Amino acid sequence: MTTPKDFSEIQEAAKLLSNLLQSERRAGTPASLKVAHDLSQKTPVLEQVKTASEGFRGDRIDRTLEVMCKRGGLTGAVIADSNGLALAVYNSPVATNAIAAFTSVLGSALEKAGHLLNQSGADNISMDINYSDKVVLRRFHVKGLQYYLMVICPQNIDEREEIELSIEQIIAILS
Repeated sequence: MTTPKDFSEIQEAAKLLSNLLQSERRAGTPASLKVAHDLSQKTPVLEQVKTASEGFRGDRIDRTLEVMCKRGGLTGAVIADSNGLALAVYNSPVATNAIAAFTSVLGSALEKAGHLLNQSGADNISMDINYSDKVVLRRFHVKGLQYYLMVICPQNIDEREEIELSIEQIIAILS
């Protein structure tokens, strides 16, 4: 019996992310993906939400990702379409094109896992990067087009509520 972890897409996604992170570490990027969060320097949440609602669409999406990450204690985030093109990236540990391509590969694995498990509405998948960090992918649709929001965060964080809130804001911006 084939299990979701046997999928070549998931295995390839894990290998791709591992290779990307290793190449960035060799290039001088810090080994840890963790971001220090100084609560005394955070902007109040209401001020962050207000800022995220002003300006051009691309700037508003960028600010939405930044606010989501700061508010939820997430390390970084990317929004990509199903072709692997980035709409917005915040604090990526690797190059924008690489993280967007990885997002679409993981999205493909999500689709195949949903079909195999007979769960056509499967919109979430997560994967441990190492002992302390994980990636979480959430699929959503806007005007018939498929997009992915992927976040990188510590494993001990429950990111679901933050992701859902931010997706609502992103859909409103893109609609």
